[in-house]
Amino acid sequence: MELDALFGDGKNSDVDTIDPDAEVQEFEIEEAPEEDGEGVGGIGWKMLTLFVCGGLVITALAVAFTVWVIEGLVL
Repeated sequence: MELDALFGDGKNSDVDTIDPDAEVQEFEIEEAPEEDGEGVGGIGWKMLTLFVCGGLVITALAVAFTVWVIEGLVL
C-alpha cells in the first residue's frame, strides 16, 4: 500500500488522496425512550428463565444419552 494516500506528500500523482476541504456530515444519535423501567439493563427474567430451562433440558438429554451408551456397552 502506498503511504502517499495517507500523508499526501504530492510526489505521486496516481494515488488518490482525501480532499481536506470536503464537508463533514454529523449525525445526532437519538436514545431509545425508556418504557416504565421494564427491559432496562440486563436480559430480562423471561430470557433468563428460558436460558436456564434450555440448559437443563440439554443437560438431561446428554445424561440420558450417556447412560444409554454405557448400558449398551456393558450389556
